Amino acid sequence: MMAENKVRFFGAELRAAEDGEMAVEGYALKFDKETFIGPKTWGWNESISRTALDGAKLEDVVFNYNHSMDSILARTINRSLQLIVDSIGLRVTANIIDTAAGRDVFKMIKEGLISRMSFAAEIKKSEWTITEDDSDTPDSRIITEFGRFYDVSAVPFPAYEDTAIMARNEEFTARQRQLYETQIHKLNKIIGGMK
Repeated sequence: MMAENKVRFFGAELRAAEDGEMAVEGYALKFDKETFIGPKTWGWNESISRTALDGAKLEDVVFNYNHSMDSILARTINRSLQLIVDSIGLRVTANIIDTAAGRDVFKMIKEGLISRMSFAAEIKKSEWTITEDDSDTPDSRIITEFGRFYDVSAVPFPAYEDTAIMARNEEFTARQRQLYETQIHKLNKIIGGMK
């Protein structure tokens, strides 16, 4: 079976570093968290197994905004981006480059306008459970093995709600929480309108 490249969106929070660095951290994915992918008529439930990252290629991955290669903000090969697999999932730590794009993205994250993450990666293996045609229960898929990761990305709208990105060492302020909750409410209305 050929590997497939997929983009998956995940939730994120963000906090700002106290020392003036544009440092962010969080999770691009979390294990064993189910989400619904695609429209209601043909979509499926999906989750990621705890062993899916065991053989993943994480050596040359970029951190960007909304998967745009025009806005590379950090990269593993120069160590401005670090990816750590732990018991929760794929932890992201990035020192965003001091460019106009970097400052803009960091400010949007700090103010709570961007509070989610996503990744683009090659899916090498997955396990499907197919339901009967007349069943209201959707099919389900567990991703069991990733290949190469291309990016981890700060995004406005995720598919998975469970991940987090934060600027280091700053409390999640009441204003940021209000913006976060407003985003979730708007996203739920958009998703509800697509069903």
